[in-house]
Amino acid sequence: MFKLLILFVFLLGFLALLSGDRFERRPDREPAPRHPASLRFEPLALGSWQEAGWRLDGAWVVRADDSLIAGLSALVLPGRDDLLALTDSGRLVTLPRPGSGGHAMVEDLPDGPGDPHYRRYRDSEALLLHGGERWVTFENRHSLWRYGAGGARWTDLPDLGWSINAGVEAMVMTPEGLLMLPEESGIALLLGPDGRFRTVAVEGRSGGLADATRLPDGRVLVAERVLGWRGIRNRLAWLEPDGAGYRLRAFATLPLGPFDNVEGLAAEPLADGRTRLWAITDNDGWRRTLLLALTLDTAKRPGERRAASSNR
Repeated sequence: MFKLLILFVFLLGFLALLSGDRFERRPDREPAPRHPASLRFEPLALGSWQEAGWRLDGAWVVRADDSLIAGLSALVLPGRDDLLALTDSGRLVTLPRPGSGGHAMVEDLPDGPGDPHYRRYRDSEALLLHGGERWVTFENRHSLWRYGAGGARWTDLPDLGWSINAGVEAMVMTPEGLLMLPEESGIALLLGPDGRFRTVAVEGRSGGLADATRLPDGRVLVAERVLGWRGIRNRLAWLEPDGAGYRLRAFATLPLGPFDNVEGLAAEPLADGRTRLWAITDNDGWRRTLLLALTLDTAKRPGERRAASSNR
């Protein structure tokens, strides 16, 4: 009898996964008005880290008194003074830079897929600023939303056989169009200027893709998450054109703990010609949120020296 009960419970769970909304759990997300939140940056000593043109300049633990500042999944730079992060529950968080003081500002995206009272419908993962608009992709309801002065526009993404809680994690604008990178697939989506989607191959993966950013010199940098028995290794990789597709070439591992999970990258030019790279981690509601500041000496093109020596 006990075995039959266990089998019955298992079948109910399986049917719930298949049926989606009919077995939806209770609402687990409450829309919130735009509001400020206290924030502080606690310096974190990670030791000296400099290799092949890269240098770690600063690391901070981000502390906030607002539980909505959690699950950060993407990062962009809207201006000189602020960082803009996207949460995985359909919210934007404007962060001051370390040392500048001030508060964070939290706001819901003005619209999105599905019922806003369910997190699974507002699982926002990738963020891009383009043409005065904020572009956001959502998992589960696989779609691209564009928020501008005239309201929100959205486009369904082609079906790539998405699994549960998997979808587009990063997007960057390239000369060919908008490149959208799924977390686990070796296939990316390219939205061309003509409004049509096509798939392109991404070779050389060693883990899940977390975010991507376009450097001032045009190169694309990707955060890659490699899971192992020792935890998470957060790697940086170049995304380089390779025939009709792209290839990843990892060149550095960030000096983080086994539970730290980099989910956001953003880059900006420095006055001396180098590049500032910002990286932020996702706390998933239980671990720490870290903000990293790194400097890239663009002239040295990090990783190329090591890659060349390894090919000899």
